[in-house]
Amino acid sequence: MKIFAVNASPTMTRGTTHTLLELFLGGAREAGAEVESVLLQKQKIGYCVGCLNCWIKTPGQCVQDDDMTVLREKLSKSDFFVLATPVYVDGMTAQAKTFVDRLIPLTDPHFEIVDDHCRHVKRLSSLPEVVLLSVCGFCELDNFDGLVDHVSRICKNMQTRFVGSVLRPASHVLTMDEILPEQVGRIKAAAVQAGRELVENGHFSQD
Repeated sequence: MKIFAVNASPTMTRGTTHTLLELFLGGAREAGAEVESVLLQKQKIGYCVGCLNCWIKTPGQCVQDDDMTVLREKLSKSDFFVLATPVYVDGMTAQAKTFVDRLIPLTDPHFEIVDDHCRHVKRLSSLPEVVLLSVCGFCELDNFDGLVDHVSRICKNMQTRFVGSVLRPASHVLTMDEILPEQVGRIKAAAVQAGRELVENGHFSQD
């Protein structure tokens, strides 16, 4: 099993997005998955310019020859894709949105009706199933609602399964090992368990 993950936090390895992602991927590795993760902030990824050449003139190929060419290939060959992003202004980061927008070459311009809804035809026979991993400074879980809904809709549009979310509000708690060792230990163990369950079961429990 192959898992491809992107860390879309501009703070890269310095923030709690990285902490939570590494715990989750560590559990997946323990369960035998082949795991690769990329820091989007270090990649050269241009904004989608809306030319639609990837649909018409050069089907499946973007006119921009930057790091997204390799990243799309890695994603398309994976069984699961993990999108890791902190909540920024009630949604994903600019790095995450730019990455997602540049996945358009993986779809076809033609329409089809799926579950009574108009969707684009998939260019590939299958796309990896998607896991959202996110952190938020606010304490309430509902601060993730907009982001979770957005990613769920992206998956429907691209006709792939949204496996679920690993979410951590009040994410600064992840840095308090010395102050709250038992509580933080439980949180971190749960993140590892979620990664392990994804590989073993194809999903992870809400518990």
